[in-house]
Amino acid sequence: MENRIYTKKDKLIIEIPLKAKRCNPYEADFYGKDYKPPDMDNIVGVITSDEIGFAYWIDREYKDKEDDISCLFYNYWNSKEGFIKLCKKLKIEVYEYPICGTCGKSIFGVFGFDKNGKNLCYECELKQNEKAK
Repeated sequence: MENRIYTKKDKLIIEIPLKAKRCNPYEADFYGKDYKPPDMDNIVGVITSDEIGFAYWIDREYKDKEDDISCLFYNYWNSKEGFIKLCKKLKIEVYEYPICGTCGKSIFGVFGFDKNGKNLCYECELKQNEKAK
């Protein structure tokens, strides 16, 4: 199902499905026309150090990996706490990215730790390693 976008009176309405079908081309080839892809959540609430909003889940199950998260398609402009409550009410999972303990930026991939156990983004870890030389 694709998004529906329309106007109603003086409002723009954007309907986004809460569920999507997984797509596993390997199983589809194996099972043929009997393949019935399972549902998956389509939307995830995302919290970063400087953005809050909704994004899409990207199916990666066919690669035996966890699903990825797209960029935000909707920015939420109120509090983090309000957003978490909204997501709970809407039954949408929230993913909060880890924060670098040195620079305070969100970490969007693998990361290390400093000697005190704080998260370190790649750049701060490089700087720390340079200082240690």
